[in-house]
Amino acid sequence: MERTPTTLYLWISRASGFAGIVCLILLFVSKLIDTMIIASHTILVLLAIAAFLFAIWSVLYELRDQGIKTR
Repeated sequence: MERTPTTLYLWISRASGFAGIVCLILLFVSKLIDTMIIASHTILVLLAIAAFLFAIWSVLYELRDQGIKTR
């Protein structure tokens, strides 16, 4: 089985980290103008947390794939 390239994992982590930052920016803007822009504040926080966890997971998966112990 061929190994997935490192750049794919790094781009996945960057994209999900960026999505988390966008969710946090939307949260702060919606709190500032005191209205819901896209979703409720709780949903935006949960999406940001999930995106950041996914970014961390993809970096750890790449480290494990390189042979570095993560535990």
